[in-house]
Amino acid sequence: MVKIICEGKSDKNLISNFMDFLGYEGCYSDDNFIIMGNKSNIFKIDDPKYKTLLELIKADKISKILFVVDADYEKDNNGYGGYDNTKREMLSLIQKLQIDSISDYFISCDPATQDGYLESLLLSTVDKNLKNCYDGFLDCIEFPDKNHHKYIMEQLHRITSPNKPYDFAHQNFDVFKMKLEGILSNE
Repeated sequence: MVKIICEGKSDKNLISNFMDFLGYEGCYSDDNFIIMGNKSNIFKIDDPKYKTLLELIKADKISKILFVVDADYEKDNNGYGGYDNTKREMLSLIQKLQIDSISDYFISCDPATQDGYLESLLLSTVDKNLKNCYDGFLDCIEFPDKNHHKYIMEQLHRITSPNKPYDFAHQNFDVFKMKLEGILSNE
């Protein structure tokens, strides 16, 4: 069995949609996912979910693990924010858990800036003019809550472009595709 460890339910749903696009529909279930609740929980080595994970690994019930974690923004969190900090913490966690040989990770962000979230990756494939409209809307309403910004951007796209879903075939998904296929190909 493989495990995909991610931050939240919306991440799991987006990852599932991408897996379906790749042709793995029906090849996985909710049991393949571990939802940690938020990014900082992913880096808590003493989280009870890791104890269970390690027990399953020792019992040869897990063969591969993929961590999917947002880069976020360094300005918002000097410890875990930003691509480089996230990568450093991810490598440290994998080493501390001693699961190097079966683990990989994907840091989700806008590939052009290496900042953001899984939703930033999705939006990086949207037509630039349309994305500018979404940004303009958020500027116009002066939406203050950064925690809901990514959700609103995604919902704007779903509402305004129901016939133009995210372009999962876009090159910005190539690394994520490679990582997912790497853990799912022998499952």
